[in-house]
Amino acid sequence: MSYNVLALLLGWLIALILFLGFIALIRYIQHRERMAMITHGIPPVRQRRNRGILRAGLIIMMVGISLTVGLYPLGFVLPTAFTATPLHLGPWLLPGLIPFGVGLALTSSYYLEQSSQSESEEQKHHNPKEIVDEKVISFKEHRSKEQGKD
Repeated sequence: MSYNVLALLLGWLIALILFLGFIALIRYIQHRERMAMITHGIPPVRQRRNRGILRAGLIIMMVGISLTVGLYPLGFVLPTAFTATPLHLGPWLLPGLIPFGVGLALTSSYYLEQSSQSESEEQKHHNPKEIVDEKVISFKEHRSKEQGKD
């Protein structure tokens, strides 16, 4: 194997390790923040991850549209044996249509999941006063209450 290929593979491996390490660091910081909130008696805020699904779906769908539009002129450049279909459509559009379909599925799942979650949250928390009265106590307070019961 050539040194150029080896250097390229090593560079990609290092970039992948840095990317995954950054994701692990972010998760660790979020975990520490959540644990600090719990130890101080602050109820941690539940984060909805649906926004990430919507954002990912829209990005993937736009990449698919861009690839499809960019690859469409190939139908006019290729020989007529390959482009005998109407509108010059062909298999060269698949690299754009597949991400478009995945993005469309993610975007639609965001809207479908959002409506089902809002219905279940309305049934679960019908009294808003119950939500306000909830308080997370620290581990030390829990231990002192537990020892007081014995």
